[in-house]
Amino acid sequence: MTKTFLRYLIIIFIFSHDAFSKEIFTVDHLKHYLTEENPYIYTAVGKQYIDAARIQSAQGGFDTKLSLEYDKKEYPISTGQFSDISFSKPTENGTEFIVGYRNAEGIQEYNNIKTGSEGELRVGVNVPVFSLLNGMNERKYTLDAAKINATQSTYESQNNLRNLYAHIVTSYYQLLYYNEVLNLEKRLLHKATKRKKFIEKRVRSGDLSDVAILESKQQIINREQRVLRTKNSYTQALQIFLKYLNMPQKEFDLKYVLPSLKMLKKEKIIFQDVISQALKSRPDLKALESQRSKLDLDTAYNSVSAYPKLNLFAYGVHDIKYGEGIKVGLQFDIPLERRSYKGKMIEIQKGITQLEEEKDRLLLELKTNLKNLMYSLDIFNQNIDLGYKETKIVESLEEVENKKYEVGSSDLFQINQREIGTLEVKRKQLEYYLNALMIQQAIKKEMGEFIIL
Repeated sequence: MTKTFLRYLIIIFIFSHDAFSKEIFTVDHLKHYLTEENPYIYTAVGKQYIDAARIQSAQGGFDTKLSLEYDKKEYPISTGQFSDISFSKPTENGTEFIVGYRNAEGIQEYNNIKTGSEGELRVGVNVPVFSLLNGMNERKYTLDAAKINATQSTYESQNNLRNLYAHIVTSYYQLLYYNEVLNLEKRLLHKATKRKKFIEKRVRSGDLSDVAILESKQQIINREQRVLRTKNSYTQALQIFLKYLNMPQKEFDLKYVLPSLKMLKKEKIIFQDVISQALKSRPDLKALESQRSKLDLDTAYNSVSAYPKLNLFAYGVHDIKYGEGIKVGLQFDIPLERRSYKGKMIEIQKGITQLEEEKDRLLLELKTNLKNLMYSLDIFNQNIDLGYKETKIVESLEEVENKKYEVGSSDLFQINQREIGTLEVKRKQLEYYLNALMIQQAIKKEMGEFIIL
C-alpha cells in the first residue's frame, strides 16, 4: 500500500467523519432558534406582554384606598380643627364601601360636621343605581377593555409570527435551492477539469492540436466564473437565513449540513380541509372576533348613558360621646339632549358594520388565494414529473456526446452545449421543487400555521 493511497484514505476519513458528525438542518430545527430570545421573535410578540401588564394596572381601580385628612384654622372670629382617616373599597358592580374615624371641633366648613371630643366612627355605602342594574360601570369597563385588548394583542402577535415564520421557511427553501445549484455548477467545473487531462494526453499523442488545450482552459475559466456567481447568490441566501436564526455562519457550518431540496416531501392538500383549518386557526380572524367583543363591551358601557346618573348614599355614624346617627342622600344628573349617548351608539354600529365587512373581505381573499395556490401547486407538481423525464433524456444525450468526443466525432463546443443544457434542465427542475415547496408553505400560512412559543 503506497503512501499516496494512505494519504487519500486519511483525507476521505477526515471528510467523512466531519460530514457524519454534523446534523442535517431541517425545518424542525427552527424551533430551537425562533424563541423569545431572538430579536425578530420578540419584536413580533412584545406588544402582547405590554397589554397583558395593563390588565394589572386596570385592576388597580378596585384597590382599597386609605385616606388621611387634617385641617386646623384660627381665624379672628372662629377656630376649628378637623381630622379624618378612612378606608374605601370599590366593588366590581360599582358599589363603594367606606369605613373610617373622624373628629371635628369648633366651627367647620365640612357639611356642618360636629363631633364629640372623642370623635366618631362611620360606615357608609355609595350605590350608582343604574350602573348596578346594568352590570356596568367605569372601573369594570376599564378592566374588561384591558382584558379584551390583551387577548387581541395575543392574536395579533400570533399573526405576526405566522407571517414571520412563513418568510423564514421560504428563505430556508431558497437557501437549499442555491446550495443545490452551486453543487451543479461545481460538478460542471469538475467535468471540465477532468476533461482537460484527457485533452492533454490526446495532444501529447498527436491526436489533437495545441489549440484544444486553450479551448479547455477557456472553458474551465468560464465555469469557474459560473461557480463564483452562484456562490455569491448562495452566500447571500445563507446570510439572510442566518440573520433570522441570530446565528454566526461559523457556528452553523460547524454544526449543520443542508439537505437536498428533493428530500423534502410534497404534501397532499385537500381544499375543503384547508378552508376548515384556516377558519379555526387564522389569528387575524380571531383578532376580528376580539374587536367585536370590544364593540359589544362599548355598547354595554354606553347603555348606562341612556339613564340618568343616580347615586344613592348612606352613612351610619357612632359618636363615641353622643351615640348613633345616620345620613342618607342621592345625586341625580341627566343630560337632556343625550347627544353623547346617541353619537356613541352610531359610532359603535358603524364599527360593527365595518368589522363584518372586513371579515367578509378576509374570507373572500382567503378562499381566492387558496384556490390559486392549489392550482399553481398542481401545475408545478406536473412540471416536476415531466422534469424527471426531461432530465433522463438530456443525461443520455450528454453521455452520447461524450462518447462521440472520445472517438473524435464531436468537439469541445458540442460537449459544452450538452453539459450546459443538462445543467439548465436540472436547475429548472430544482426551481419546480422550490416553487412547489414555497407554495406549500404559502398554503400553510393561509391556514394559520405559526410558531408555538
